[in-house]
Amino acid sequence: MYRSIMAIRPDALPTDPAALTEMVLALDDENDERLATLVAEQLALELDDLETGATPPAGSRLTRKKARRNIGALPKHLLCCEQVLEPEATACPCCQGQLHKIDEDVSEMLDVIPAILRVLRTIRPKYACRGCTDGVVQVKALPRLIESGMASTALVTHVVVSKFAWYLLLYRQVQILAGQGIHLNRSTLAGWVKRCGLVAQEPL
Repeated sequence: MYRSIMAIRPDALPTDPAALTEMVLALDDENDERLATLVAEQLALELDDLETGATPPAGSRLTRKKARRNIGALPKHLLCCEQVLEPEATACPCCQGQLHKIDEDVSEMLDVIPAILRVLRTIRPKYACRGCTDGVVQVKALPRLIESGMASTALVTHVVVSKFAWYLLLYRQVQILAGQGIHLNRSTLAGWVKRCGLVAQEPL
C-alpha cells in the first residue's frame, strides 16, 4: 500500500540548508522504496500471467503496443535506381545444366545524393567570313543572375534558399563549401544575397 503523496508548498520548505538537504534525501529514499515495490509487483504480475496464460487488461501499463515501422512505404515519386546482383555462374552445380530464374528478392532503401559542385564552362565560338571582315557571327551570352560573377544562378539560388528557407547562416554555408575544397569569404555570399534584392534580418 502506498502512502498518499502531498504536494509540497514553497512556503513549507525549510530555510535551513541542512534541513532542506535532509528532506531531499528522505524523499529520494522514499522514491527508491516505491520504485522497488512497484517493480516487484509488476514482476509478480508478469510471472502470474505466464503461468495462467491470462492477458493483462487493455489499460494496464504492461500492455505493449506493436512497433509501427515504415517498411515498404517509400514515396513513389522518387527516382528509383535498380541494381541487379546476378550470381557469378548460372550453371547447375550437379549436372552443369542452365539454371532458370524462378523468383527474386527485392529490397528498397532510401538513398541520398549529396550536393555536387561543378564548373559550368560556356563556350561561344566565333565564326567569320574569309572573304570579308564584317561577317563575324557569335551567339549572345546567356543571361545570368549576377553578371560577370563566378556563381551560377543555381548556386546563388541555393545559397539564398538555404539561408532564408532553411535558416542556414552564411558562415555555415562557407564552412560547408570549404569542406568541398571551395574557399569563399562570407562577404562574397552576402554580396550574392544583396544582389538578389534581399536584405537579411538576422546575422549573416
